[in-house]
Amino acid sequence: MSVYMHAAERDAARATYKATKHLENDESFSDFVAKAVHAEVRRREEAHNDGRPFESRGAEPLSPGRPML
Repeated sequence: MSVYMHAAERDAARATYKATKHLENDESFSDFVAKAVHAEVRRREEAHNDGRPFESRGAEPLSPGRPML
């Protein structure tokens, strides 16, 4: 999985990971990102689907969008 984000957001994420990985027991930057994605998924499930998981579409492709600089 590849994602594109603004450089300032990427840099803030990396700095936060480096400063707190030992406090949060992050195994890697990928682990940090996975935790963040999981938290947002749960928030949206609660906000928009009565707290239930959305139906999975499997490997259905997502629109790629364009790279953000």
